[in-house]
Amino acid sequence: MKKLFLLAGIFALMSIAALNAQVTIGSNQLPDSDAVLDLVTLANNKGFLPPRIPLVAPHDPKPLSAHVPGMVVYNTTNSPTDTLWTGLYYNTGIEWVRLTANPPFFDGWFYMPSIVFDTSIQGDGQEKDLYQEYVNQFGSPKATNAGAADFILPKATDLNYYVLDYDPAVFAHIEIDENGMMTYDIIGPATDSTYINIVFARK
Repeated sequence: MKKLFLLAGIFALMSIAALNAQVTIGSNQLPDSDAVLDLVTLANNKGFLPPRIPLVAPHDPKPLSAHVPGMVVYNTTNSPTDTLWTGLYYNTGIEWVRLTANPPFFDGWFYMPSIVFDTSIQGDGQEKDLYQEYVNQFGSPKATNAGAADFILPKATDLNYYVLDYDPAVFAHIEIDENGMMTYDIIGPATDSTYINIVFARK
């Protein structure tokens, strides 16, 4: 008889849960009327910890079997070559997108300071040390409202280097190594409209 009552109680609870389709975890209070899942911490000293998984690439669902719109995970992979950083990601149905309070670009990014490219001599395999150019301009502040000891530049390998766009009539075959050394070809003379946009981003 007790077993029958127990089974009846379980079925009753399952029926109620199915009807309500809403759950509160952490409290006996009813969930918010608009929430299917309401997490409560009575002492206000707990957080929500999503699944921590190593993503492979933004357009690759792995280690999930497929892209699922709305899926949220904490990515443990830090792979700048695949534009993956550790942090919260959500799935759009076709790719993983990082959740960030910053603009949808790079975290800690900034434009390369203005530098001069000599385009008077055309040729292949020319070099420009982007990191050294950065250090030359920012390594020794001439004036500051903070102590000099507070001004610490990142190392060359602490940065990622991006060429966002350039004049294809002047530049070609641009490559940048992990230390910020850029190699490129000059294939034509520069004009008043020639440009190259370079961005640094902290890893």
